Amino acid sequence: MNCIEEGALPLRRVRTRTVLLLGSLVAAAAMGQQQGHENLKAAIEANTAGRIQVDAVRPTPIAGLFEVTTKGLDLFYVDRSGRYGLVDGRLVDMQYQRDLTVARLTELRSIDFAKLPLQLAIKRGNGSRVLAVFEDPTCPVCRSLHKFIAQLPDTTVYHFPFPVITPQAMPIAVEAWCATDRAEAWERAMAGGAAPARQPPSCDISGIQQIIKTGDALRVNGTPTVFLANGRRLQGAVPPDDFLAALDESSRSSPPRPAKR
Repeated sequence: MNCIEEGALPLRRVRTRTVLLLGSLVAAAAMGQQQGHENLKAAIEANTAGRIQVDAVRPTPIAGLFEVTTKGLDLFYVDRSGRYGLVDGRLVDMQYQRDLTVARLTELRSIDFAKLPLQLAIKRGNGSRVLAVFEDPTCPVCRSLHKFIAQLPDTTVYHFPFPVITPQAMPIAVEAWCATDRAEAWERAMAGGAAPARQPPSCDISGIQQIIKTGDALRVNGTPTVFLANGRRLQGAVPPDDFLAALDESSRSSPPRPAKR
């Protein structure tokens, strides 16, 4: 006969109770996870004022990061609060509809406008809205932006010749730089009407070279590149409405005092 100490349970009964207990814990965990997912779905829909209707929420291998699917095919990721999402590789505050990645990149790419060598620029206008533009006369987008900027009222523009796009750009820039009326010659160049000419022996083009060095130091990797008075950088073909909105926002801060010419 097998002897069982008083108060002890048979081994089979202990195993059975253990299995039941583990099963209950797993079920409770699953229910808790499901409830957590339902809470997260509700938080996402609340933070987006119902604009996003969540189909499903799943955990990811990263703790605290959850996969969200909408409309069966769209996919993005959110934190545990359901407020911050990773959408197309960008961090978004969904409650305030703010792209935090763009905001941070804007901050990183901004400069101190007052440190630009404005004394070397070709100045046009004397308005309260201030901007500087690095432009190449052989760049079609530069020429389009140049024409657009010329039509803006109440604007001071500092044009920096930045002839780096094609080999033909430097001779055109030098011809304008060495002209008697530099501003008028640069207008012709940006209108596509300038022809390369031999550089006068007495012409000092160190200013162009300094502008190019400045652009390199500021990591101006393409033209046109615009710097607004608040230091914000705009590069390439920016939609007109976005350009004007950024310019107006910049003008609400104190612009730098125009350099003496």
